[in-house]
Amino acid sequence: MEEGFLFKDVFNPQLVANMGQNLKAVWPSFDEVSFQNQIVPNLVDLSLSERSHLICEALYTHLPSEYKKAIDILLSSFNQTVEKLETTGFDGFYYMPIARYVSIYGLDEGDFETSMKALVEITKRFTSEDAIRSFIRKYPKQSFEYFYKWSADENVHVRRLVSEGTRPRLPWSSVLREFIVDPSPVLELLEELKEDPDLYVRRSVANNLNDIAKDHPQLVVKRLKNWQSINNKGTQWIITHASRTLLKQGLPEVLDLLGYPADVKISVENFMLNKAECKMGEEIEFVFQIVSKAKEEQNLMIDFVIHYMKANGKTAPKVFKLSKKKMPAKGTLILKKKLSFKAITTRKYYEGLHEIEIQVNGKRYGMREFQLKK
Repeated sequence: MEEGFLFKDVFNPQLVANMGQNLKAVWPSFDEVSFQNQIVPNLVDLSLSERSHLICEALYTHLPSEYKKAIDILLSSFNQTVEKLETTGFDGFYYMPIARYVSIYGLDEGDFETSMKALVEITKRFTSEDAIRSFIRKYPKQSFEYFYKWSADENVHVRRLVSEGTRPRLPWSSVLREFIVDPSPVLELLEELKEDPDLYVRRSVANNLNDIAKDHPQLVVKRLKNWQSINNKGTQWIITHASRTLLKQGLPEVLDLLGYPADVKISVENFMLNKAECKMGEEIEFVFQIVSKAKEEQNLMIDFVIHYMKANGKTAPKVFKLSKKKMPAKGTLILKKKLSFKAITTRKYYEGLHEIEIQVNGKRYGMREFQLKK
């Protein structure tokens, strides 16, 4: 990767030229010079998404107005499908504007099947997880009929489209509010993929369940309990990975499901911070001791909770994973952790009183305070 490369630079003059050449090769009437002139002079100040949309609009301008004919040209210009799970570099982003084209201009009822065919071919090379959501909203019943068929597809990317495209809170995409209100259709669909042979798909299934758990924890708990009896290592991996949000919430039934009983017999002692004040950009360290009160070995899931000061002057808790341990009978465990308050893009820090708690198998122990200052 060249020095100074920005993510948005995946859409560059060379990509536009390649797309124009590929389209002209299968449809000689395509005006590749005009296509490039509509795009290239306007790329510089645009974001990744804006560049993708600009290319999408240029495709609409230069392809036939008849949607089915335009799709035939686009599909004919595609290269071979990606057979492996891993994609190389940023090559797949070539198809992002084409997926957008389908999601915008292929929504007429008479074009539905053509669009589904196109999105399958795109997802084999990049992903159609964002584009498919337009069709879920407009044609939920018809879309799910395709999803059930695709869940048994031999291509791993097509199967993953089923679980990833239906995520209620898919990152970098608009939410599917209907599934935030009632995720039942998605939960039933994920049943078809719970024993998928590929981790690529199973990870997507787990992420979908984790999304749903943020709004309907008990529905997800019930589903995971039903899957607990399935003798399949992949399914059991999904159960663990799908429980991330539920574990941070400390739900006793989930902890018990994963072998971390809520009635653990321990005490947390000698919980100390190395200083009472921490400046922005510095670190603070805490240490604590876990003492077993049981006569048998215990499984411990050890987390810590930071109550961050927010802009409104109130604190909000954030749970972080720390360690999983097998605690011997009457054993003692000492743990320490450094917390950095260096500036990061994913969190903004505010001055004021912060608090730290230890969480073991969902139960919180002790609380220590420190001041964060400029």
